[in-house]
Amino acid sequence: MKSTVVVGYDQTPHSDRALTVAAREAAWRGASLTVVHAYNWLPAVSSAATGFPAAFPPATVEEAVRGAAEEIAEHGAELARSLFPGMQVQARAASGGAADSLASIARGAELLVVGNRGRGGFSGLMLGSVSMRALAESCVPTMVVRGAVRDAQDVVLVAVDIEDPADDLLDFAFTEAARRRARLEAVSVWNLSWAADYAGDTEEVRQAAERATEDLEAALEAVVRAWHAKHPDVRTSHRVLDGTPSAVLTAASSHADLIVAGARHHGEGRHGMRVGPVTHALLHHADCPVAVVPRG
Repeated sequence: MKSTVVVGYDQTPHSDRALTVAAREAAWRGASLTVVHAYNWLPAVSSAATGFPAAFPPATVEEAVRGAAEEIAEHGAELARSLFPGMQVQARAASGGAADSLASIARGAELLVVGNRGRGGFSGLMLGSVSMRALAESCVPTMVVRGAVRDAQDVVLVAVDIEDPADDLLDFAFTEAARRRARLEAVSVWNLSWAADYAGDTEEVRQAAERATEDLEAALEAVVRAWHAKHPDVRTSHRVLDGTPSAVLTAASSHADLIVAGARHHGEGRHGMRVGPVTHALLHHADCPVAVVPRG
């Protein structure tokens, strides 16, 4: 079965950029693209809540709203087709909340792509509520398109937890780098200077930090080497950096085309992901698109 990329579209500049990125991702995968515009319909208010008979909006109004939503979705689909002639593109108008609709339609897709902010966002928000909720409900890798538009850096950055490297995360990152013909840069961040804050910047503390760095670099190199054997055509590099993970990874995103991070499944039969503090910070502050990959 042909894979699918799903993208949310609402004719805002943020969604225009997300559409372009999603279409390119679909082209790299040889996948189809589904362009989704979600719209909310006015529910009938029950007589029990108001004391009056239930009021139903006229069917003609509902048809007009649905028709406008279909036109927006089709407009996005036409834009995608103009960018990649021959690509199979489907337009869908979905009734309901945007985040829930996107996550539901994307189940079984290879990738969900959303913009940084949507039509209803405040200009000061760093990440729109729809994008954040879509992530929380999504069961598939989800890319939030953010950061400045700039020339390609030919770098895919992946944040690696050496104590718990996730196969799904690394597989996604290496595969993305291969598609882009980019270098895969694996980064693990540890606050190695914390001991000096308590014990002082002594020679003993510095030597302990150096030994820890060497051990961490060896462990990270082993992880990268194992995955490079599966993707021998991907150029790789790796770094162990000192500092607060959120701040260090956000700074590193300035020279990347994509940063890949993980989020754990909710578990207990619930759909979606639990976005941790580091990934949360990247979603709000990174200077490039962020791909969040669900992991066990």
